[in-house]
Amino acid sequence: MTKTEFLQQLYNNLSPLSDGERKEIIQDFEEHFSVGLENGKTQEQICSELGSPESCAASYLQGANAAERYSQGRSAAYTVPSVKKGGANPNDGRNRFLWSIMFLFLVICAFGVYPTAVCLMLSPIAVALLALFVLAVSWSAAAAGFLVCLSVALFSAGLLIFLAMTALLKMSFKRSGF
Repeated sequence: MTKTEFLQQLYNNLSPLSDGERKEIIQDFEEHFSVGLENGKTQEQICSELGSPESCAASYLQGANAAERYSQGRSAAYTVPSVKKGGANPNDGRNRFLWSIMFLFLVICAFGVYPTAVCLMLSPIAVALLALFVLAVSWSAAAAGFLVCLSVALFSAGLLIFLAMTALLKMSFKRSGF
């Protein structure tokens, strides 16, 4: 089975869920395929590791209502895979709580990280002013090269910090369920 066939069957088997939930689940599986392919696995190997699309869908369709809606949409010859009854995973609440704490911690950190990142990105201006004074006194190609490299390094570090903090905030906000 290819990646496309697997993802299409999984998407179809997740029909009781909303389109947004189905797309999010498919994105998770696409990420699993991309990691597997980067590690030198074939699409068939990844599919066999994941199991059947029906069993993967069943793990997402927990609860009696979801299983009933799922089975009504299938033909009589098809049997619904066994679904654990009793509602959602008991760890979901704990995970959301921990991600909420992580999000709040990152928000507090952002008050220091974002200004630092902006200052680093603006520091090439200070380096340029420094260059005017240094190069005015004694011009040297090595000094000019050093100042250019310093400017690029400081701007890059600021941009990297800014993007990393933004990505962490987005991820923790999404997983916390706010």
